[in-house]
Amino acid sequence: MTAGLFIIALLVCLFLGIPIFIAMMIPSTYYLLNVLNMQPIMAVSSFTAGLNKFSTLCLPFFILAASVMGKGQIGSRLLKFCRSIVGHMYGGIGMTAIVCCIIIGAISGASTAGILIIGALIYQEMIDNGYPRGFSAGLICTVSSVGMLIPPGIAFVVYAMNTNTSVLKLFMGGLSSGIVMAAIFMVYVYVYARRHKVPRLPRISLKEFFTAVKEAIWALGLPVIIIGTMYTGICTPTEAAAISAVYAIFVEMVIYKDVDFKTLIDICGDCAKTVCTIYILLAAGQLLGYVMTLARIPQLMEAMLGSTSRLMILLVINIMFLIAGMFMGAGSSIVIIMPMVYQLALKAGIDPIFLGNVVVTNLAIGMSTPPFGLNLFVSAKVMKLSFVEIVRSSMPFIMLTILVLIIITLFPGLSLFLPNLLVE
Repeated sequence: MTAGLFIIALLVCLFLGIPIFIAMMIPSTYYLLNVLNMQPIMAVSSFTAGLNKFSTLCLPFFILAASVMGKGQIGSRLLKFCRSIVGHMYGGIGMTAIVCCIIIGAISGASTAGILIIGALIYQEMIDNGYPRGFSAGLICTVSSVGMLIPPGIAFVVYAMNTNTSVLKLFMGGLSSGIVMAAIFMVYVYVYARRHKVPRLPRISLKEFFTAVKEAIWALGLPVIIIGTMYTGICTPTEAAAISAVYAIFVEMVIYKDVDFKTLIDICGDCAKTVCTIYILLAAGQLLGYVMTLARIPQLMEAMLGSTSRLMILLVINIMFLIAGMFMGAGSSIVIIMPMVYQLALKAGIDPIFLGNVVVTNLAIGMSTPPFGLNLFVSAKVMKLSFVEIVRSSMPFIMLTILVLIIITLFPGLSLFLPNLLVE
């Protein structure tokens, strides 16, 4: 089996609908045992090496914290708080959705969290305040993807595990991309609201503002803990994740009293299933990457491109991940594609932190892009719209996310400014 046949076998397994981790293991194991004549223990050793990293411990804690906070009444509290800040501006309700998705992203690190937690609430509120259904649905569907870029983005952790890159620096680079995306969306919403004369909400009183802050203060503490402790160097990402999980449980069970012990057990069970899915994918990705290196896949990619210029490599990576994001989840895309292009990118002088930001930005766009963007299906269910309506409504906003990708790709300094301030 040549390197080319290895890639073909992998693609065939994926197209046949075989579970992704098995699709990665079948050609990899066959290549090791029958082409390279290695001992079976090498496949087992490479598989388990993918999980033998301290930083992988942050995944279950971040996911648990997000799951606990998501089960309570955090959505309505955060909406009220965000509305108190930007609700009186032109496009205030739309901006409320954007700001709220940023905060939820800083709690969950997942693309669909914003839709699930506030989607139904803010969608109806936007319609009641004069926004068209299509505009409202498209905004909520696409802006929720900012959760993948704001720390603690789970996709960044998966990227770090596959490239031995600093999780903390990736988080800080993603924060820049998240801010850029949110800013562009807010400008668009502002211009749209002024042009279409969407009514503004009255400015709230100081008393109402402090009431909104008081109701949301405990929920707002979680992103402060996650980002603040990591950025100041007080905690590693794993330590910050553990603290955030304990904090989330305390707030929802003791302060808000929205989660009881039985619900917590159910949450932990669901969290365990999610974590196991990610871990086995990481392990299979480690085996796949090891075999691709032995099969000289990066050299094959270089020969196919006929160039190692930085711009050409970035263009190819953008296209590969943008397409992959339309069909697969972020974790699957990273563990399958990164072994092919990572060494090639390093050879072209591309910074791994910048590369991670480009990769995750592409995958965040893919979450709202047909035919299989997960945000599209979740939005259709939450907002009770047809899939075709959601796709049509999302297209203008997808163009905005493409603009964000172009900016991130052409200006590496945006991704590297905050990480370069860190001293690890």
